[in-house]
Amino acid sequence: MLRTGLRSYINNFKGFRREVWILALITFINRAGTMVLPFLSKYLKENLHFTYGEVGWIMVAFGLGSMLGSWLGGKLTDKIGFYKIMVFSLFTSGMLFFILQYITSFWGLC
Repeated sequence: MLRTGLRSYINNFKGFRREVWILALITFINRAGTMVLPFLSKYLKENLHFTYGEVGWIMVAFGLGSMLGSWLGGKLTDKIGFYKIMVFSLFTSGMLFFILQYITSFWGLC
């Protein structure tokens, strides 16, 4: 039953170009990074010694930034095209995540 379900799922996506599959894979890998969010509050509280209130505000800032970024990304995609925006977004995210390891202040994380 699992095989037929998986086969049916894959058959729905046959016929897409190679670029679409690559973009889907890259997006999946990028979105898989959000699985750390449940552990972020634990890290902020126990390792960086933020108060629960500060942890809450950092999480709110993340959520608002995600919503604003999604909206802005959609608008820019309509004007410029998905490929350029996706490449720019993934490259910028990677660079910012690298820099993020050095930021430990409340305002820096917000």
